[in-house]
Amino acid sequence: MRNWVLITGCSTGIGRALVPLCREAGWGVVATARDPAALADLPPGEDLRILALDVTDAASIASAAVACADLPLKALVNNAGYGQVGPLELIRPEELRAQFETNVIGLQMVTNAFLPLLRREAGARVLQVASMLGRLSIPLAGPYNASKHAVVALAESLRLEVGREVAVVLVEPGAIRTEFRETLARAWGDLPARALGTRYERVLKKYLAVRKDQSERHAMEAEACARRILGAILTERPPRRLVIGKDAFLAGKLKAILPPAWWEAILRRAYGLD
Repeated sequence: MRNWVLITGCSTGIGRALVPLCREAGWGVVATARDPAALADLPPGEDLRILALDVTDAASIASAAVACADLPLKALVNNAGYGQVGPLELIRPEELRAQFETNVIGLQMVTNAFLPLLRREAGARVLQVASMLGRLSIPLAGPYNASKHAVVALAESLRLEVGREVAVVLVEPGAIRTEFRETLARAWGDLPARALGTRYERVLKKYLAVRKDQSERHAMEAEACARRILGAILTERPPRRLVIGKDAFLAGKLKAILPPAWWEAILRRAYGLD
């Protein structure tokens, strides 16, 4: 019997890249998305199930767990999420709540729903996809920073509680190459209009330039990140923490060795806040 992995957020990015890699490795994949039509182009096969799964909807999660009850589920990859960006002064309460509903509460609801299935398989593991921004923070991404710090805390607590039964892997990628303009438009909404006439109008233009440069020069391809995650799925002894990307590694080291005032000065200057 083949092992199976359930992956959330398979419509784009890391989740989409991970699906064919797992299948090539001989695993069955439960590929999920809020709209399963987004997964219609995946090649069919006995090693693939496509499910609708909205991580903010308890009924959707429960239905997906029931649909997987017959599978030898050995891994869960909590990948679904998005980044709400903008100055904290301009972020609406509902935007902050929505960020946590998806990235934090949804992630934990999915974990709790599938833990009973994972416990049935020896060597099962949960992979919680956080970010390098779960260990450090950057300006103009406060909601996303906070949500990923929360994911780190939940993963570390979960490992202490269930780690002897189900391994818990904290995945911390750096920047992933995406469709920059499309991604930014979805995350910002009407934020630029809210910034007009404030000190952040100029800052947001600088932010655009910085993030575009980072995306083009330093971001890794989603498939490269997915291959590292695949390694943690396949290995007999999964790592507790998986840092992916040179930028994630170097940023963590710099923050650890630089005086806090220096670190903050670097970020303020980089994002036009000095």
